[in-house]
Amino acid sequence: MSVHNEKNKSKWTKEGYHWYFSARYKNAKGETKQYKSKMYKDDTVAKIEEAKFLARRNLTATIEFRIVADEYFNDLEKKRKGSTVSTYRKDYRNNILPYFEDCFINDIDIQKIRLWALEIDFKTISVAYKNKNHTILCKIFDYAIKNFGLKDNPPRIYGCFEEKQDQVIKDEEKIRYIIYDEFKKFISVIDKLMWKTFFIVAYFTGCRRGEIQALTWEDIDFEKNEISINKTLYEEGKGKVEITSTKNNLNRKIKMSKTLIDALLIYKQEVMEYEDFKESWFVFGNTRFLPKTTIDRNKDKYFELSGVRRITMHEFRHSHVSLLINEYVLRCREREMKVDTAKFFLMLSNRMGHTIQVMTDTYMHLFPTIQDEIVDILDSL
Repeated sequence: MSVHNEKNKSKWTKEGYHWYFSARYKNAKGETKQYKSKMYKDDTVAKIEEAKFLARRNLTATIEFRIVADEYFNDLEKKRKGSTVSTYRKDYRNNILPYFEDCFINDIDIQKIRLWALEIDFKTISVAYKNKNHTILCKIFDYAIKNFGLKDNPPRIYGCFEEKQDQVIKDEEKIRYIIYDEFKKFISVIDKLMWKTFFIVAYFTGCRRGEIQALTWEDIDFEKNEISINKTLYEEGKGKVEITSTKNNLNRKIKMSKTLIDALLIYKQEVMEYEDFKESWFVFGNTRFLPKTTIDRNKDKYFELSGVRRITMHEFRHSHVSLLINEYVLRCREREMKVDTAKFFLMLSNRMGHTIQVMTDTYMHLFPTIQDEIVDILDSL
């Protein structure tokens, strides 16, 4: 087995690749076979591909961790959205690779995983984010078991990170949101029609930031009073942008309130004054989407001007759900109806693009307590 530089230029690829490796291996019948690879751009890449080839064919786990990880991500790109894989790669580079870069994957045992976990615990990141990195690490080892003959998965055996249970968390601190009066105060200081409309859309639809960024005028049906959410926009950095299916691959239609319809119609009239206006334009940004940094900069500016406590774009989503819960409970009381949380979350899950379980786990605590009903039962005894 060795890496070679092809001297015959007629065999080079059109990109000018001329490095390859040749190797002997045993097939499923135990027969020795000779293999010559395709051409690679340099000897470093050829050596890496040679190591992958031999490890996979000879079912040996004696291979560098980083090589297994790289192949895992390449395989993941065939199954998951590019934005998802890009995020996983970033987390891997920041929180996993620096600790195992020089290791062979079969040499990583429980003790090494424990030391990694201790280092990650020192970082000021949430337990949920720590466990996201733990999951990525487990997946890399799963891939090595399936493709490189590894026997065990040490990070899975070691277990995930756990939240300390003695911390007192008030209900209002579990998720942050602004109430309707705060939103009206916030929106009142916005002096530009586009930004006023942008935040009205965020508050009255509960859409994710990427879904709003990806909206085009073709997605808004003023006759049916609904918005089609069928894509999201992901910024990979350095100007790279990807528009893909929604987070959960669930297309949904959001009915618009009168406030939302009026705001979008007024804004569209202004946009349509451009001679080259097209329905395919982004709702916000016209021919080019609004970048995340621009959104955050303006959001923070208007929060500061209004004096309203600052929230993130994702917390506009929480604010929308809070608004609907408050109005639903109020109407139930006015009509002397029972507050049916199961029915409410069934209706809302489609609007928000979440499962009923996620909606319940996230927002159930925003509903009024049922203690009054329990006391009524006790008083009737």
